Amino acid sequence: MSIFAGGYAGQILYVNLSDRSVTKKSLTRELALKYIGGRGFSSRILWEELPPHLDPFSPENVLILAAGPLCGTPAPSASRLIVAAKSPMTGGIGDASSGGYFAPELKYAGFDAIVFKGRSPEPVYLWVEDGKAELRSAKRLWGRKIHETSELLKEEIGDEDIHICAIGPGGENRVRYACVVTDEEGVNGRTGVGAVMGSKNLKAVAVRGSMDVRIADPKRFKEGIDAYRETLSGEVWTEVLRRLGTPNLVEHRQRLGIWGAKNFQRATIDEWRNISGEAFREKFLLKVMGCMGCVVRCRRYSAIKEGPFAPIYTKGPEYDTINPLGAKPYITDPAVILRAHHLCDEYGIDEQTAGSSIAMAMELYERGILKKDQVDGVELVFGNGEALLHFIEKIPYRQGFGDLLAEGTKIMGERLNVPYYAIHVKGLEVDASDPRSLPTRALTYAVATRGSCHLRGFPYIDEFIKPEEAQAFFGTAAVSDLKALEGKGKMVAWSENWITVANLLGLCVFAWYRSRSFPMLIKRGLEIANELYIAATGLPMTGQGLYECGERVYNVEKLFNLREGFGRESDYPPDRFFQEAMPDGPGKGSKLRREDYDLLLDEYYEARGWDKKTGVPMPEKLKALGLP
Repeated sequence: MSIFAGGYAGQILYVNLSDRSVTKKSLTRELALKYIGGRGFSSRILWEELPPHLDPFSPENVLILAAGPLCGTPAPSASRLIVAAKSPMTGGIGDASSGGYFAPELKYAGFDAIVFKGRSPEPVYLWVEDGKAELRSAKRLWGRKIHETSELLKEEIGDEDIHICAIGPGGENRVRYACVVTDEEGVNGRTGVGAVMGSKNLKAVAVRGSMDVRIADPKRFKEGIDAYRETLSGEVWTEVLRRLGTPNLVEHRQRLGIWGAKNFQRATIDEWRNISGEAFREKFLLKVMGCMGCVVRCRRYSAIKEGPFAPIYTKGPEYDTINPLGAKPYITDPAVILRAHHLCDEYGIDEQTAGSSIAMAMELYERGILKKDQVDGVELVFGNGEALLHFIEKIPYRQGFGDLLAEGTKIMGERLNVPYYAIHVKGLEVDASDPRSLPTRALTYAVATRGSCHLRGFPYIDEFIKPEEAQAFFGTAAVSDLKALEGKGKMVAWSENWITVANLLGLCVFAWYRSRSFPMLIKRGLEIANELYIAATGLPMTGQGLYECGERVYNVEKLFNLREGFGRESDYPPDRFFQEAMPDGPGKGSKLRREDYDLLLDEYYEARGWDKKTGVPMPEKLKALGLP
């Protein structure tokens, strides 16, 4: 019987793959109140249970699947699953998030999280149903792609409605950026969690549940839901996402000139309209979909019905498909991008790192650093869609030059002795956009605890906050000036803690962080979210308390990375952003100035309560957060 009045299932499942033991542990009130759920649970468990300097592919690494307390409730967009482990991409904290239905189903099956330890001597999958779990042979699943794996599992279990987390050949062959795919649609894409899953000989986790997620105060909870929905009503971002999905950002990136095309050698794309949200909607969209409880419905389901790649039916694409598989290798044929996207999902590899690695190789080839005989005899130049597809097929099996591409750009740079062309932070490639003309984004990407990430913070506040709001909240009106640096370190630190709260609760950030005003961010993200948490769980909490939970988790992740050897030098953007100016577009001539970035980082560390020279949290900060 759970000690919680609602929200939590009250159990964490521990699976030792080495000796096949499965045990249940009760979720403690202390863990729930200090770390909330999702990324909070996973980060705390990793920090507590892993020794320093552990090989990410060691059996001692743990793999965690964690849901938030709002997952499985009617809370809007409460569908996010966190998959976490020590990252084989960075050697630091690793986690990835996906939507869909798996996280709610895990709660219906009676668990808030699953923690895997050890390594199975042979391929297995875990079957979880209504508070029970058992390991089963996955020998006939090994080597299968994602769709076939799902079909075989449904056939074996005899239930079309099960929910599945699985790896493809990329994870089996320890491609460093292999991902975990949920229900063939949601992708836990970054940091290589699928490679860790493969190293454990764990092919899949299948879940079915019929248990309730109780609500402590149904009336208060319904009022919170209504208030949350009201904040999304009329939001321009919500309507645009529903119509075009995240590919709506294509026009935005072109307008600002921040594509990062050709491995960050170009800021704009001549034929960008070919790969716009409108183009994908017109040519390929079959239907609009949403994750469980979603009021935004940004998911796409698309099809290629004619041409050399037909027929293909696939979810997506996302903007983070178009950027790495379009902009970076400079591919403007939307059918090639959609085909590449489908292959990445089927093989279970992160398309951001796959596209970045191939783009880096294209630049090295065009510069004469890589020769044709080193790249399987392929004409590996920007714009060559056949080359892109060729290597996406080779990477999952580590065949030919695909074996090096399977390592990601950091290791590619080290082995080829050209680290300058590897555009990454802490081993994770820069995603989303080129930040040279927008230093606040550069800071956000660089200080992110999992490696470069545009979703670890919210650096866009300076685009819409009013001067008087900036003065009142951050102590300077300069935060409302897009080009100013003053106050931006404090702004980024605040936004990271605030965004983390969504990751703890299980809420999708697309419904969380886009708003028409700064006060609305606080209202939706702290005040209403706090109401939902209290009403669901019955536990005492405040908006400030939730925010401090986000801050606590961010500090735990920082402590984990410090233990692995990441100091201040790890919180800097790639050298190219300091040495080369943007060559075209509105930001032409822009590059980061090291002295400016030093000041930004100093201010960020000060706002966080970390030592400016080392980035180590100060004793008084740790004490305030209840950390040792």
